[in-house]
Parts: sequence; C-alpha cells; structure tokens
Amino acid sequence: MDELMLMDRSRVLHEALEQSGWENPEEVIQRVTRLDLGLPAEDEFAVICSWLGKCSLVHKLDQQQIPKTSRETYQVPDLLAVFNTENNQYRVLIEVKTKQEKSLTLRAKDREKLLKYGEMLGLPVLFAWKYHGLWMLFDISLFQRFNKNYRVDFFTAISNSLMSLLAGDMNYQLGEGVGLYLKFKKDEMHGSDENVETWKARIEDVYLRDFNGEKQYKFSPKTLSILNTCEIEENTEVDDEYISQSFVVRPGMGNTAHRAMEKLLKMVDDDVNIHWRSLLVDESPLHSIADFQSALNEALNQKFVKYILLQHPQQYPDFIKDDDKAKGIH
Repeated sequence: MDELMLMDRSRVLHEALEQSGWENPEEVIQRVTRLDLGLPAEDEFAVICSWLGKCSLVHKLDQQQIPKTSRETYQVPDLLAVFNTENNQYRVLIEVKTKQEKSLTLRAKDREKLLKYGEMLGLPVLFAWKYHGLWMLFDISLFQRFNKNYRVDFFTAISNSLMSLLAGDMNYQLGEGVGLYLKFKKDEMHGSDENVETWKARIEDVYLRDFNGEKQYKFSPKTLSILNTCEIEENTEVDDEYISQSFVVRPGMGNTAHRAMEKLLKMVDDDVNIHWRSLLVDESPLHSIADFQSALNEALNQKFVKYILLQHPQQYPDFIKDDDKAKGIH
C-alpha cells in the first residue's frame, strides 16, 4: 500500500472514530465501510471530470463549518472544480445529486445558502445531476419556483447541460453495420455430443466493417474499445466448411464519453461495482482508457463513428464568456 493510499485509509478511520466515538467498535466498523465506499456520486463525478480532460483541478469541500451560526447563512457545496476551455478558465462550485425521478427539487433555504456561499467567493454554483446513469451539469439559475421550493425538470437540465462545454464530454454514434467479423475454417472435429460439436479451427479472416460496408483490416485496439462501449448484436453461422461470427453495433446506437468510461473500466476490472473512491487516490486504472478523444477521431476517420457531437446549452449561464459560445450555422 503506497503512502497516498495509507493516508486516505487513515483519514477514513479517523473520521469514523470522530463521528462514532471510540467506545463502540461495531459502529466504527460500519461507519468505516460506509466512508470507504465514499459518497459514490461525488467520487464518481470527480473522477469523470478528471478523465474527460478539461478539468485541471477538482476536490471535495469539507462541509463541517464553524461557527455553527454560519450554517444559517451559508451551505458549502460538494466540490470545487476548475475547467479549461480553449479560450478561458472557469472556477465553479458544484453540488452533486442523484435522483431517478424526472425532476430535481431544491429547498428555497438551501438555494439561498448555496447562492450566498458562491457570491461570497465570487464563484458560480452548478449542479451535477445523475439520472439513470446519465450525468448533467447545469447552472443553479435553471431551478424555477415551485410552491415553496424550487424545481428543475430533466428536459430543461439536459437541454442546458454544460458537460461538453466545460468538462469535455462528447456524444457519438456509430454507423449502421459497423462491427467485427471473424471467419474460422474447420480443421478437424475435436468432439461432439447430441447438441454440441467442438472443432479445431483456424482464423481465415478478421476485419472491421465500416458504415459504407467496406472491410477494414487495419485497426487499433483503441478502435475496438469504441465498439465495445456500445450495445452489440452477436451472430454465429455454421456450414460444412466454415464458422462465421459477427459482433455488430445495434443500429442507431451511440453513447456519451462519460458513460463509455464506466464500460471501459469494467472491461479492465470485472468487479461489478466500481470503487470510485479508490480512483481518487490511485489513477492508474484510468491510464489504460486515456485519450478517448483521439480514439473517437481515429474511428471517425475510418468510417466507424458517424457523428461526434459537442453539446452546447440552449441558454448560456451568465458566467460563460462570449468566445466560448456557439456561433450558430451560417
């Protein structure tokens, strides 16, 4: 265990003891387990921001504030992040939420406290909302008055998401018919029973088919990884001489870079649950899936990826500068 990992584990243990007291070992163990898993949404979003490439700094903000009376005026958000576009640098505060319903509610007093904290530091307050595996990043101004509280619906949040503009996220879609094709020539039967035949076989042909139907024999592991981030339809055909297999992307299927990241991580490690907190301490598993943009560009040039979309919001928040705004189609 390296020094950074040891420090993180020590911090988790100390925090658990502070919260539970030293006299109740079982409660401490339970608290350590919960803290070690981290606040998964915060950890996950921080790792995603780091991996997407436009975030030069992201860290959690300690929400244990004193004096206690300050809690009546200020609410400390979950994260501070620094994003770098081609033209500008943006320092922002981020409150992280996960909710599976189609609207997100914010209490009026919490909204006021978050805004006052942001105003005190001169930083905009954003919300990161995870909805069924999809992350959106948007300005607090999107919340509209609803009875005594404030609310933003899913459509408004996703239509005005800053994930592409600030964090570097991308939407991409593969062309129809794109897939991996393999052809095996039967050599000799190794064994058989009533329903199954086992053959010794040699690969006679392997290629990727682009969306024009052309066979592409030169492709990199990075290109294959792009295919693996989408839903695949598998098919096997057998005749007297050959066994042919295909792994074709389902028509119209695409993904976002931040959702692809999770699939790629699970390809590296079969663990069903990604331990996001550990990735905050040890980034090495992320190195193998780095430079996703170049992989997409390569797949675009080879006619596997048909579209790469960089989403801009319908309405820009006040803090976004003019030279980062889309100029429109002329």
